[in-house]
Amino acid sequence: MNVKERIIERLDDIHDPQLLEELLNAVNLEHEIEHIDQLSDPEKAAIDEGISEADAGNLHSNSEASQLVKEWLKK
Repeated sequence: MNVKERIIERLDDIHDPQLLEELLNAVNLEHEIEHIDQLSDPEKAAIDEGISEADAGNLHSNSEASQLVKEWLKK
């Protein structure tokens, strides 16, 4: 029996909802990490736009960017 099969077998014996939630969070995180390179078309377009802006010289200093982020988070 491989590790995955042993985990699945043991999951049936776990009845603690908090532990099950933590396990699900760990599995979801691993899934996200494995698929992080799969960007949506809008995400790809936003990245391309940012690269174009940078190539055109439309840049902000680190302190300016930090201030913009702070203002954006207040919205």
